[in-house]
Amino acid sequence: MVEIEDYNKIMSDRKLFDKFVYTSLPKAIKILEERQKDPELIKKIEKLLNNNIPEPFRKIDKYGISGKQIATPNSDTRWFIKLNNQFGLKAVFLEFHSDKFTSNNDFKHSLGQLIIHKNFNKKGEYKEKKITIIDFNKYDGKPLKNVLTLWSESLIDFHRRLFEAYNFDKKDFIFYDESKWLSENGSVAKDYYKNDLMLYICHGILFENFLLNGSDGEFTKNILLPAIQEVINLVGIKPLIVPIPPMDMEEDLHWFSYDEKIRPFIRL
Repeated sequence: MVEIEDYNKIMSDRKLFDKFVYTSLPKAIKILEERQKDPELIKKIEKLLNNNIPEPFRKIDKYGISGKQIATPNSDTRWFIKLNNQFGLKAVFLEFHSDKFTSNNDFKHSLGQLIIHKNFNKKGEYKEKKITIIDFNKYDGKPLKNVLTLWSESLIDFHRRLFEAYNFDKKDFIFYDESKWLSENGSVAKDYYKNDLMLYICHGILFENFLLNGSDGEFTKNILLPAIQEVINLVGIKPLIVPIPPMDMEEDLHWFSYDEKIRPFIRL
């Protein structure tokens, strides 16, 4: 296994990074099923977490997990739901409503300025429209749970309503605000991230892409990789993380977009 001093090498080698971080979905499901048959492993993880397991995972099951500050049915999420249905996983949305809103983060920005893809132009490119639904200056740096839309609806409630645009039955999913649990495990990501990754040893599979460039790349190098290494050192095996969306399109803002089905839900 790659050691801590090799993180720069991991970040500069895509194949090495993918091998260190990710597991293919079919393989991850097989591994999860094997691990969940090992009561000693489950007890070990629970002990390492001081028996503080987030409520959705207190019952062992085959969970597919999306970890975003606010659950929203953008292209990325719709792909996640499709894969969960296809492979018989129960979809769990771990949210972080106490996290701070910032317009400098692409995903958080997309929560406040919606990207609607209509169709393709003559060049085969998506035609898009952007609709701003919050006051960015007013809420920059404020907790997401306090952010309101321009028509005074909770931003969280608005994005939850959008699931109706795609005829999703929200009862089919588990929505869980992880804010309290994260705060109990540390005040910043560097402190709590190891424990968060511990949940993906045998309690479920995380669907996520971790970027290699910019501020996201700094998080990947300084927070994610050391946390994975620490989990491996403690348990001897790595967390189950499946990349989504397809790897060669991970930085395409298309994955943060919606189609015109959501337009009637925007009260502007």
